[in-house]
Amino acid sequence: MSFDPRDRDMTRDRGQVLFRYRPDQTFDHAGGFIAQVRQYANDEAYDGLPLDRDYLVAQAMRLVRRWRAEGRTAAGGDRAPEFPSDDPMAATHYQVVIPGKVFCRVWPRIIRCAKPSCGRVWEAQDPRQGQDWPPPCPTCGGRNGNRQLQFVFAHQCGELLGLRPPGNCGRGHNAFRLNDRVSRFKDFRWECLNCGISLNVQAICPNTSACTWSNKMMVPLLHTAGSAYAGQGLSLVNVLTSEAAYSATQPGYIVATLARWLGECTEEEYERLIRAATSAAAVPQEVLDSIAAMEEAGLKAQADALRRRFVPVDLDRLAEAVEKVLGYDPVNDERGAALAASLSTYQRVLHLDRLTIGRVRDLARSKARRDLYDTYPAVLRRAGFEPDRTCLLGNFPVTYLAVGYARAGFSPSEADLVPYRGRVSRASPMTTLLYAHPTTTEALLFVLDPDRVRRWMIANRLIQATEVGDAADLRRWFATRLDPTDGQLPTFPADLKEGDPEWPAYQLFGLLHTLAHQTLRALAVDSGYSETSLSEYLFPYELAFALHPNGRSESSIGALRTVLEQNLDAVVNRAFDNDSCLYDPNCMHHNRGADHGCLLLPETACQCWNRHLSRWYLYGSPDGDVTGYWDPAL
Repeated sequence: MSFDPRDRDMTRDRGQVLFRYRPDQTFDHAGGFIAQVRQYANDEAYDGLPLDRDYLVAQAMRLVRRWRAEGRTAAGGDRAPEFPSDDPMAATHYQVVIPGKVFCRVWPRIIRCAKPSCGRVWEAQDPRQGQDWPPPCPTCGGRNGNRQLQFVFAHQCGELLGLRPPGNCGRGHNAFRLNDRVSRFKDFRWECLNCGISLNVQAICPNTSACTWSNKMMVPLLHTAGSAYAGQGLSLVNVLTSEAAYSATQPGYIVATLARWLGECTEEEYERLIRAATSAAAVPQEVLDSIAAMEEAGLKAQADALRRRFVPVDLDRLAEAVEKVLGYDPVNDERGAALAASLSTYQRVLHLDRLTIGRVRDLARSKARRDLYDTYPAVLRRAGFEPDRTCLLGNFPVTYLAVGYARAGFSPSEADLVPYRGRVSRASPMTTLLYAHPTTTEALLFVLDPDRVRRWMIANRLIQATEVGDAADLRRWFATRLDPTDGQLPTFPADLKEGDPEWPAYQLFGLLHTLAHQTLRALAVDSGYSETSLSEYLFPYELAFALHPNGRSESSIGALRTVLEQNLDAVVNRAFDNDSCLYDPNCMHHNRGADHGCLLLPETACQCWNRHLSRWYLYGSPDGDVTGYWDPAL
């Protein structure tokens, strides 16, 4: 025997585990057998920063909420029935685990005899110490070459079964072979070894407690098929530590973040407010009383001097200015804190180690290199990006959060979202588990040119020229038309149509998302990463996106720096020029230019389940009614 199925140790990094070896996922074990992951053990040796647990849970709950909402619209039922209900106490039912050790089992234990004259399929016992595996055939006694059957039955509710043969053929016989010498699963047949009778290969979902699907027939699949296990999770950037998360809830932090973004305060005022929000020291009441008394006495200059020394900024005045722009109280309305959290994520990204195009040119060692970098700004402007803000982020902090999985489908309209259930320790109760993988990688940041975006929106009759005068106006316009409580990614009604109030914001978000996909596809060609190894992260309020390696790929620090230093122009030009699809003209005319041959990406790469995409945004519509962002006229 060339392998031992009881040897189930795996040496994998956490990133690979959370993308390829999640609980209840089957995989081809290096030992030569098929295994199923059962659970993770917490990584007791993790010595990274303590991530804010409340934030991670809130983001997971938002994903579940979206899955439920889209499922009700598309499939008419609760498509996340095993997750905690969305009530005020729901967060207490979740636990965050940073995985360490992985436990798996040999599964499915459905064995096929290797002898062509026999070929019997049967269910074997779990391998035990001292036993041969796979066991000998119970019909012919053959041992050599017997293998696990690689097929499984899956159902939309998440149930999974091995391709177990029938109990009997109807004539009292219980020995079967599988006739799979056909091209389609629906033509597979069980053949009785005794009488030759042929039976359909089928199974009924055994989940009688949580399955709400009317169709109970299970789908036969190869166990490694993408739809046999579709992991669902989130890539979160710059997750705060528990201590920093508390500071981010303070009124001064919220107001300062919003006011700076809206241009309502200076950089100095912002810094003073942030320092006060993160400091435990409060302004003495006698100082505040003295300032008030001076103002009543008409000593404005003295009052202002004392305020500048002891009081960060007039918070009430600044909050009123922010409220006037946004239309809601930034301190007492939950939208204020939610918007500040999204904006703060991007602002903290800008404080990371950045390598700009100007800096790359300064570091160039040859004239040929400097000449190359001198061409970058024009290439980026042609594609509608801001050259000065395009950069490499060298220590981009990404936390992947595994929330659940789906089977026999990829989206809320096709399958349930199934939670990970287990215990965080031996004595703790059963709970809903979230698996986090904090890591640091590199990313390329692209920012859209707001002036070009404004011209594109005017050309497509999405705004009037008088509505948005400059880049600051565009940010304000977009911010007042999105719901910050949706989180980093906005949501739009599934039946949204032209003429609806949300239509212009929907179109603008679609442009941003489409540009991210088009650029990622081009980057995959010139970076050495595949599309499955890259991910997008959108910053809608900043009209920006970052492209970074995800945990599915092996570590390759420096690959994106190489792109910036050697062929960023080729990446951007490839994205700009690649205007066709394998399925054109049908794709461009009937799918708005979004298909598997062009914009659609693997689920590991896209934040939005491949929604809100269209090549019309970039190249215009076939009838000429939509002007593309890359139209030379813009």
